[in-house]
Amino acid sequence: MKKKVKVCHLTSVHTRYDVRIFIKECKSIAKADYDVTLIVADGLGDEKISNVNIIDVGEVKGRFSRALLSSNKVYKRAKSICADIYHFHDPELMFYGLMLKSKTRKVVYDIHEDLAKQLEIKPWLNKFLKPITIKLFKVIEGFVAKKMDGLIVPQPYMKLKYLKYNDNTVLVENFVILDEKKTDIEVDYSTTTAFHAGALTEERGLLNMLKVYSNIKKPNRLILAGNINSKTLNELKNFNEYENIEYLGLIPFDDVSKYYQISSIGLILYNNVGQYYLSYAIKLFEYMRNGIPVIMPDFGEWIEFNKKNNCGINVDPTNHNEVVKAIEYLNNNPEEKKKLGANGRKSVKNKYNWNLAENRLLNLYQNL
Repeated sequence: MKKKVKVCHLTSVHTRYDVRIFIKECKSIAKADYDVTLIVADGLGDEKISNVNIIDVGEVKGRFSRALLSSNKVYKRAKSICADIYHFHDPELMFYGLMLKSKTRKVVYDIHEDLAKQLEIKPWLNKFLKPITIKLFKVIEGFVAKKMDGLIVPQPYMKLKYLKYNDNTVLVENFVILDEKKTDIEVDYSTTTAFHAGALTEERGLLNMLKVYSNIKKPNRLILAGNINSKTLNELKNFNEYENIEYLGLIPFDDVSKYYQISSIGLILYNNVGQYYLSYAIKLFEYMRNGIPVIMPDFGEWIEFNKKNNCGINVDPTNHNEVVKAIEYLNNNPEEKKKLGANGRKSVKNKYNWNLAENRLLNLYQNL
């Protein structure tokens, strides 16, 4: 009997059921008959699910403690597994990725975001040290990228950037998993409810959404789900002040689809900072899969994306009156919502689904 290739995914930052890491990549690799282990640091214990062995090294509180202590614990546990391929997901693990490399062990760096761009908007970075930090990070990341056996990136723009460091850079987009039962669910386009699930920060449009729905008439309604950091949450004080908004907090992944079923508009009101000019957001493809038209930014790649797919309306996210008008236009024209939603769903079925990205991931593994 042929021995299975042993694969070990590492993260000291992400949750064990992270959509990209566990639900898409680990499950796909396990189904392709690899022996898959995922090492996390969340304090929830070990388990085996969907033929993926999840090993927990314990949770460490605090950003810097996590970067130093959790990363080291994840590395030590990973080393003890003696995998054939190591696949890590956090910049905190870059040097450990180098240490895991050998003649017989391959290492892949999965770069989830253009961190050099994102560092520009990190509030915890001292403004005087920020330019030096970004420059230093670029040097370190470039050095590590050259040494890896493969790089994985989620954005076409990022593939062009990282090919300069490593010829074996593979595009594995954050496309959605097709489920015929879900993709064929009928949407009630007469409803005036919008839904937004995911991390809620100022850069990702939280304040834009709050201001829009403070200035919009009932029955227009917004449901929010996701993490808000404690500082921002304290500043907002009480969501009850926003009559048209319901905040659910962080909800299980399986519950998200329930709220898509009672919504007919998707919002992406990112500010034009960091890497948010890039259009390949998980949220975008989730809206499209569910047949929901998208109100999206009018800058960067978002304009061309909507021209190609005609799945929503481009707006200036900071022009709240313009956003209100776009929402009211769609809610007053359910047939237009239906047309845009159908266009989005068709595009996902034809070109923005996980089957296509999964093939590129598995090809990388086979080549290694």
